[in-house]
Amino acid sequence: MNTALLVLGTLGLLVSSLDVAGPLPAAQSGKVDRKPPMLLGETTASAILANRAQFRDNLARVQLTAGLRARWKAIQRPFTLVAVFGSWCGDSHRQLPDLLALQADPNPFIEVHYLGVNRNKALDAAAWPRGCAPQVVDRVPTFYLFAQQPGGGQTWVGSVEETPPRSGQSMAEALVELVEAGGKPRQAGS
Repeated sequence: MNTALLVLGTLGLLVSSLDVAGPLPAAQSGKVDRKPPMLLGETTASAILANRAQFRDNLARVQLTAGLRARWKAIQRPFTLVAVFGSWCGDSHRQLPDLLALQADPNPFIEVHYLGVNRNKALDAAAWPRGCAPQVVDRVPTFYLFAQQPGGGQTWVGSVEETPPRSGQSMAEALVELVEAGGKPRQAGS
């Protein structure tokens, strides 16, 4: 049995070893299940991109305007943005790359966390970033914004659930608007 290690170039990730047991029996050679594992709990942008081609392909299609990038970089109040997503979910494949594109120009005032869930969207309370109250997850992806308070506390100020709120709006624009409005707390569901 051979063990192969695959290093993902620019991502710098070491993927767990793969067992190669030789050729498949003729009856099985027509179809091999190569479904990537679900990402569960806290993860990273690099791990998301390494997990599924859909994330990489959709990230390559994201077009952020200079104005939108400038608005993202102009935020100067500390926030925590928590993206709860399903690595198995088509909406997550389409929407999460917008945040990954924004994060390519990191803003030191915006701390981003990625939390993967399974199909029942269950998330252990301990998975939430320190100081962020666990939220009920009904749809994925959902992006939760918390304002960081002196002393380490976090106050929930809003969220974007599954798709941008306006027709024709990109998720990147919806997230920038959410953070820009972050100083004004909103009620859940608004």
